[in-house]
Amino acid sequence: MWRRIVQTENSIAPLIARLSLALVLFPHGAQHLLGWFGGYGFKGTLGWMTGTAGFPAPLAALAIVVEFFAPIAL
Repeated sequence: MWRRIVQTENSIAPLIARLSLALVLFPHGAQHLLGWFGGYGFKGTLGWMTGTAGFPAPLAALAIVVEFFAPIAL
């Protein structure tokens, strides 16, 4: 079952799609976690997510970390 989930085609198109998506999403996650590209960093984003958006702190922290590492996992 696991092999079927992570199996990819031997085609260039899915590779280009994954890399393109990762290149678009990475700056967004880096803004939130590291403060790169004009972002507020982890503390600022966590403050906004918990104060303004009303997320619980553990879930907000998890979302910030996932936003950063998901493009790398692509």
